[in-house]
Amino acid sequence: MRKSSDQPLVTIGMPVRNGGKTLRRALDSLVSQTYQAFKVVISDNASTDATQSICQEFAQRDSRLIYIRQPQDLGAERNFDFVLSLADTEFFVWAAADDVRSSDFLELNVEFLQNNPEFVGSTCPVRYEGGEFDPQWMGDFTLDCPNAFDRILGFFGTWHANGRFYSVMRRRAMPDAMLSRSSYMGADWTFILSLLARGKFKRLNNGFIVLGRNGISNRTDVFSKYRNRTLSWIIPLYDLSMHALRLSRGARLTQKAKLVSHLWTLNATAFKVQLRYALKKSAV
Repeated sequence: MRKSSDQPLVTIGMPVRNGGKTLRRALDSLVSQTYQAFKVVISDNASTDATQSICQEFAQRDSRLIYIRQPQDLGAERNFDFVLSLADTEFFVWAAADDVRSSDFLELNVEFLQNNPEFVGSTCPVRYEGGEFDPQWMGDFTLDCPNAFDRILGFFGTWHANGRFYSVMRRRAMPDAMLSRSSYMGADWTFILSLLARGKFKRLNNGFIVLGRNGISNRTDVFSKYRNRTLSWIIPLYDLSMHALRLSRGARLTQKAKLVSHLWTLNATAFKVQLRYALKKSAV
């Protein structure tokens, strides 16, 4: 086990805005990690609650925490980009201000990645607060097919919560495209797809992540937030679909056919969900 004085190998990026109600618990789960060679970069997106005082308190107690307060609201995607841009370590992890990790989360995943260079990401079982550890629904199941296109197809097996987004990831394998340059419904899926094109993802059997339920994906207005054109009504995940198809260049015809089928089903599901949200809103 590395001591906290060693050169950090992991950057944990925490973008936060008005997370005061859950932030203390989230930070406690990070500073109590058994693996200690990490730093936490917190970007406070112009919060108006107790976020600043809580972060300053933790930063004073633990030198591994770097607190930065943004003078104005950057928007969620740019804030995620900001913490990633400051990562100069071998591994990177995004951490939300309402997420809790087991104390062995970093130790388990860093050890696995160090011993398995063909993997670009690793995570522990993921669930939502009050939910179950369901790898299909949470989208954190292992994808270790030797063929990159098969890994991409495996990703689209079901509609899921993309739990892999909060994995420990190899910084050198992460795509250059920032989330704020691709702000659309499913941009976090696109990010993981780009990683899967470069390597395998592992879901370990031990440890855990408990995700909070305050994220944008759990809001009923998630579709309207990203609906910037008429096409978004008809094909809600158009940009994601186009990116997936670009990644399939060089795939076999049967693989491309399966991908098109997956994308068709995915967009049909998203269309029904957004229509249900819209009807519910109009009835209020």
